[in-house]
Amino acid sequence: MFGLFNKSKDSEKNQANKETLPEWYAELEETQTRWFSFAEKLEAKMEELVTASVPELKQVLQEDEDMYKRTFQRVYSGVNGQLNNIRDKARDTYEEKIDSIYYDLDSQISVLDKNHDLLSEFRRACSDRYNHFDDKFDYWRKELEKTQERDLEIEYQKILDEYEAIKNKFSCTQCGGNIEIEKIFLIETFISCPYCKTQNTFAPSTQARNLQNIARGLAEQRTAHLYEAFETEDKKERELYHLRHELSLSKIHESDKKVLSEIQAKMDDLEEQRQFAIKNAPKLYQIYLRAMYDEWNKITPDLKEHNEKMYQNQITQ
Repeated sequence: MFGLFNKSKDSEKNQANKETLPEWYAELEETQTRWFSFAEKLEAKMEELVTASVPELKQVLQEDEDMYKRTFQRVYSGVNGQLNNIRDKARDTYEEKIDSIYYDLDSQISVLDKNHDLLSEFRRACSDRYNHFDDKFDYWRKELEKTQERDLEIEYQKILDEYEAIKNKFSCTQCGGNIEIEKIFLIETFISCPYCKTQNTFAPSTQARNLQNIARGLAEQRTAHLYEAFETEDKKERELYHLRHELSLSKIHESDKKVLSEIQAKMDDLEEQRQFAIKNAPKLYQIYLRAMYDEWNKITPDLKEHNEKMYQNQITQ
């Protein structure tokens, strides 16, 4: 997949006999082999770390009774730190082993030298391998992040059930008349008795108070599909850019006008798609953002004025 030489038209001139290869080529070949092997070992470590940690983290999250899940966060931070250390090793090794030898030789070999392409392909192959590692890292990072996802619908339903159970069981301290709790209160509140007008203090439970802490997260969970649509469109721009760039590079060693015309047509089409993605991604984000704030306001209507100010600040940034 990541061979130093790709069997394509633009690299045919590099398929020289071993006798004509420069003396530094053997070092490149050995360096590339070691880099590929090292990246593979790091990927195996990432997989082993995350697959072993996910079940434990899920159990800790479930058993952590602290409102802010601090025990879970400590364990999660430790595992996340180990995962980031593996990524740092890959980056540091790439800079130390690949970049150093490339820039050292590049300073000695003219771009007009017939063997300079060997050096360029070495760097391209090693860079592709690093990008492959980086994709693996992103995958395992996301798998780890999923352990933080609490089922907030369950927590919200518990709050609703509690409210239904207590809303008609509050009495006036002065006359004993029944006072209906008309909504879920997030903070301690004075409620006037409908019979004697006495101001009664109603203190919501810890569970009810926690609603304001989970409201945004719940709204985000309910609108996650809209955020994913935005994220997909946002990533598409980068993918299309790289595809177009690869086609652009393929033109360098191509002399056939018909082939060049076909390549250019493909590049133009990719650029049109890319420009559409650039314009469409912000629109999809606006759709997500409005829907998320609407859900948030439904969950905690008392915070609507505050939330709308936050929304306005976000869309004007």
